[in-house]
Amino acid sequence: MGIMKHVSSVCVFAVLASSSTLADDRLFSERVAPILEARCVHCHEGTKPKGGLSLVTAELVRQGGDSGPAVVAGKPDESLLVDYITGNEPQMPKGEQPLAPTDVTAIREWVASGAEWPAGVELADKRQYDLDWWSLRPLKRPSVPKVQSNWPRTPVDAFVLAKLREKDLSPSPEADRRTLIRRLYFDLVGLPPSFDEVEAFVADADPRAYEKLVDRLLESPDYGERWARHWLDVVHYGDTHGYDKDKVRPNAWPYRDYVIRVFNDDKPYSRFLEEQVAGDVLYPGTADGIIATGFIAAGPFDFVGQIEVAEGTMSKAITRNLDRDDMVTTTIGTFNSMTVQCARCHSHKFDPITQEDYYSLQAVFAGVDRAERPFPAGGGVATAGVVFAAASEFKAEGQLAPTHGKPRVMHVLKRGSEKDPGAEVGPGTCGYLPQLGARFPVDAAAGEGARRVALARWLTSKENPLTWRSIVNRVWQYHFGHGIVETPNDFGRMGAPPTNVELLDWLAAEFRDGRQSIKDLHRLICTSAVYRQASVGNVECEKVDGADQYLWRMNRRRLEAEALRDSVLVVAGQLDATRGGPPFRVFGFKDDHSPHYKYEEYDPDDPTSHRRSVYRMIVRSVPDPFLTTLDCADASALVPRRNETLTPLQSLALLNNPFMVRMAERFAERVTPLGAGNKERLAAAWRLAFAREPTMDEITPLVEYAGRCGLPNACRLIFNLNEFVFVD
Repeated sequence: MGIMKHVSSVCVFAVLASSSTLADDRLFSERVAPILEARCVHCHEGTKPKGGLSLVTAELVRQGGDSGPAVVAGKPDESLLVDYITGNEPQMPKGEQPLAPTDVTAIREWVASGAEWPAGVELADKRQYDLDWWSLRPLKRPSVPKVQSNWPRTPVDAFVLAKLREKDLSPSPEADRRTLIRRLYFDLVGLPPSFDEVEAFVADADPRAYEKLVDRLLESPDYGERWARHWLDVVHYGDTHGYDKDKVRPNAWPYRDYVIRVFNDDKPYSRFLEEQVAGDVLYPGTADGIIATGFIAAGPFDFVGQIEVAEGTMSKAITRNLDRDDMVTTTIGTFNSMTVQCARCHSHKFDPITQEDYYSLQAVFAGVDRAERPFPAGGGVATAGVVFAAASEFKAEGQLAPTHGKPRVMHVLKRGSEKDPGAEVGPGTCGYLPQLGARFPVDAAAGEGARRVALARWLTSKENPLTWRSIVNRVWQYHFGHGIVETPNDFGRMGAPPTNVELLDWLAAEFRDGRQSIKDLHRLICTSAVYRQASVGNVECEKVDGADQYLWRMNRRRLEAEALRDSVLVVAGQLDATRGGPPFRVFGFKDDHSPHYKYEEYDPDDPTSHRRSVYRMIVRSVPDPFLTTLDCADASALVPRRNETLTPLQSLALLNNPFMVRMAERFAERVTPLGAGNKERLAAAWRLAFAREPTMDEITPLVEYAGRCGLPNACRLIFNLNEFVFVD
């Protein structure tokens, strides 16, 4: 009940009595407190309660809110609390059903009797959550719509076309073959097709030429490098720790290589998930089972707080709380697309996640830290090695000692404060899926690994609809520019609703009940008619759906930062195809207690830096200024969907960044032997950059420009054309 500002009211709140009669105690405890906990506290608790009013303790009620005192003891007619729950404006609870008359009477009687509040009593959010929400409903496979049309190529198209007709929209024509091959190359492998590859595809008379192209790209090792980058965004992978002393994390990269390998091997999604949460327990002795838990450790690590701050101090408690918060947030956000972190200081305001749920998830990770772990060879891993991952056994470093598998004791923290621990909690998860239960009956003597196994099993259960809806929505988003749900990490009430829930559920059920193959999901999407549409506009459709939510055309998208950088290297003839291993640096580096990352000292001629961008060293505190300008993901934050902006700074960076200048010079060197003059050389450059012949209108001004400004500058201009920077 948000007690809003009431400037015309002047109230004096009588001091709440410190002692009360038994009758008064029973009135509050048995009648008033349950009402407040079920209907009011969820808005009026925490560090930022609605209207500035917290209803958690007598002291906070005594302080009042933005409007001043809410209760005048003994005078219900002068109390704002009573005023607002009896139907006066603003009526409370805001946006909900009014309190029952008997509840209003109980609160009125309590105020009239002196508003006694038993000593030491603290209220908590105990509302009854409404679980009837689209993302929480059991996952059932919808029937494929029957549509009278020759347009659909896959069941996906039937769902899309049915929705388009419902919205009085119609699909766009199919894109030409040159557009389609470029689209597929960038979507599936993140690199441009060559001129010869495009010409061969355009001329291929095989009726299954398109489908064969999809299969060929999915089998390329470039595919894993492309799609691993998407996953690394979601889990905020980085090669440094972050925080104020942003130390290099030299053994993060085996997890990055593991993700690439998983996508290329098309490992079933359940196995992929299980390995990342508890692979060291479920698949002991395997390299992937250990390396995969780099997922838990992928986020920032407070080196000072963990290594240098003394054990047993409040600062250490705060550090550990934040560390586990990142583990919990990443795990539930990645696999269930829910904002569990909102329940750290108080129960979730909008979704069925209590504080106890949140801290029970912290208890799952209470026995692990982020540390170096050895792993064996095998399973696709050649040189045994070390990975920075979740660990309970490791060599102590400074003030960070291993738990040896014994979980730390976990408490609900009142208002999220380490200084105010509440009840102890055991391991568990969120209560939004009652069919699965929310607490794990794990034997205390089983060790911390059993807790992570229980969470992995809960997440991969076929009765957990969020897991399957989440992953198919992510894959859909990267193909079309936006998901069926626009908020890929928030399937709760504050997130966007699905634009086509039947399609989402059909995809999720098909994926869950099939091979759980990401490559199969790609084939289904990429071979559909909706994916093959042209990206041209349509005035009538734009009037109805200007944002193209329902996909009446393909969305035109700018190349992501890494795909753009890699394309420049390819066209300039400089791409080093070496795969895997430690990352390359695009900065000068110095570490005298605190590291310095000096991008201004980068030499773009350094051949070790000419590998694909997925292999670069990602610094959290000082992101790459060139790639950041192009909307590269910030490794300090979970990035389920990148921003896509168009700014003058991007044009300036593509023209003037030392890397772009040097690659334009290398591009010019590459085409110089391919013609006797600039016209032939630039025609060759055009074929390398766009995989097609230039028209006379395109080549003539470019040749004239090269005559005035030189061939390297003309090549630099090619890198800045829209056709190079955009997918379609």
